Amino acid sequence: MVHEEAEALLQEMLAPLTAEQFFDSVGRACVEVKGGPDHARRNLFGDDPKATVLNAFGTHASELDCHSESPKQPPPQARAVSTSDEFLKLIESFHDRGYTVRVPDVLPLAPKLQLAARALECLLHQPVGCSLFWSRAGAKAAVHYDKRDNIIVQLEGRKRWFISSDPPGLQNNWQQVGEPLPHLQRHRVVDVEPGDLIYIPRGTPHTVESTTESLHLAILFVPLTLRDAIIAAVDHLSDSERSFRETAVSRVQAADIAALTNILSAGVSSLVAHCRSETFVQNALELRSSRMIADLPALPKPEAPPRSITRETCVRHSPLAICDLRSSFGSLDFSQPGGHVAVHPGVEPELRFIASTASFRVRDILGESSEEVKLALVARLIASGFLEVAG
Repeated sequence: MVHEEAEALLQEMLAPLTAEQFFDSVGRACVEVKGGPDHARRNLFGDDPKATVLNAFGTHASELDCHSESPKQPPPQARAVSTSDEFLKLIESFHDRGYTVRVPDVLPLAPKLQLAARALECLLHQPVGCSLFWSRAGAKAAVHYDKRDNIIVQLEGRKRWFISSDPPGLQNNWQQVGEPLPHLQRHRVVDVEPGDLIYIPRGTPHTVESTTESLHLAILFVPLTLRDAIIAAVDHLSDSERSFRETAVSRVQAADIAALTNILSAGVSSLVAHCRSETFVQNALELRSSRMIADLPALPKPEAPPRSITRETCVRHSPLAICDLRSSFGSLDFSQPGGHVAVHPGVEPELRFIASTASFRVRDILGESSEEVKLALVARLIASGFLEVAG
């Protein structure tokens, strides 16, 4: 997936909101987008969202959790089941007790949803997750806020959202001890139907009520924050400055705070000096992107290598393939979901062509390497799952 493909996929999901308008709102303001049942995003989870969920009984029944503003009794225990009918009965047992069911980690269940999430990962260079919420009519949630930014896509039924109109709190993605419960004073009411979308920045208090039986997706992410960028700079500097890797405190209980203060001050001063260089900052972000992409779930690999690859073979990026390419210790680091591929720097032009071209014939690869080298490079990236033979 190249940048242009990712932009197009995200635009399809957000329309009529533009991708530029969306990114301008990230972390700043809620956005509501009407779509209707015929909008493309209505089918992100398949033509029949309930069937998509229930067919995942073997992997997701034991992973359910739930919430409710006023439950009738404690929730049932999530458990493994043997059929989709049993899975439905398990979900209904949560509903009978007044709970909305959350089905976590649903990206693998729907190819269109996977592609949309991967497009967002390609543009954000941050991991994206997704849960599905299934409610009965009348179900309500307590006032809360999410620790990640939330793109809500209504799949079935109708819901009414009550969303704070105050600036988002942007809380960190962890729970503070003694943190007070959020409250909802100044707010707006947003009614959604199938195909509608809402974006809610992290730390925005809200609650929701199902006016009918309802299924919606919550696509979750955290954009690159200043904290993330500073950590990326620290990580990059620690590769070259030994002092950042030396022991600062041997025993925390007996730490010499005065000495540690001096060490920290010296380290921060060095970091500030390096961060005045745009080249250093760019390299730090590239290193971070490389690691983030490699940490994504591995791409599916072919069960068997293609029978033959020739200069006329047409190949393309596999559907979920994204990558980052950088120089590292005398070789090229080609990172893709699932890991890194180390490649000789002599094939950098060829590898950059492959990374930036969604579909091509082997003979079209730019670079001065021999045809044998180009064939070997393509074969290696097919084996890693990044490329696939087209047609």
